Amino acid sequence: MFSIFLNFIFPPRCPNCSAYVERRGDFCAPCLRRLSTPHALVRTAEMMADLDGIWAFARYRAAVRDLLRALKYQKKRAALPALHTLLVAGEKVLHDLPRPLVAVPVPLAPERRKTRGFNQAEEIFAPWLRTHEIPVAPLLVRTRETAPLYEHTREERRRELRGAFAVSDGTDVTGADILLVDDIMTTGATLVECARTLKHAGAGRIYAFVLASEHM
Repeated sequence: MFSIFLNFIFPPRCPNCSAYVERRGDFCAPCLRRLSTPHALVRTAEMMADLDGIWAFARYRAAVRDLLRALKYQKKRAALPALHTLLVAGEKVLHDLPRPLVAVPVPLAPERRKTRGFNQAEEIFAPWLRTHEIPVAPLLVRTRETAPLYEHTREERRRELRGAFAVSDGTDVTGADILLVDDIMTTGATLVECARTLKHAGAGRIYAFVLASEHM
């Protein structure tokens, strides 16, 4: 009843163009066609050594960028339904992955998680993955906080992230196929370091999903 009342007083609108839509969190059809671009990302030689494939569901622009920033920096969980809509629209990428598969959110440092209150990668991907019977497990931890990376070059990011992750205590990933999930991919340095850590611990194939990327 509350939902009906809320929709009557504040009709749901497309997060991109503000056109009226049927459900809160939906994009209108034209905007969904423009923003939902599930695609495999081109991997560098360094990525190919540890990652068997990377897919993004959208380009990091327009409403997608604004929604991710609202979730990540303003703690606005109201952004999640629209981000989940992009996953559902791009779920054909799951067909390229083997099963069984364990999903692992890229971890935050404990202090950052405490400040934010959640891990945005887990909030974005976990509900959707569980509907596809892919378990989500915290198999990685951050061993230390890292400096903000957005103004760093690829090589600076790589150096800053070296040794920043470890397999969780008591975890055995030997032979496991793993799906890393994160909100954004810029240079891919974080995903590479996570994948390298898992490979050194004996993991099998490692794939990655990101909600958005600037790359094609």
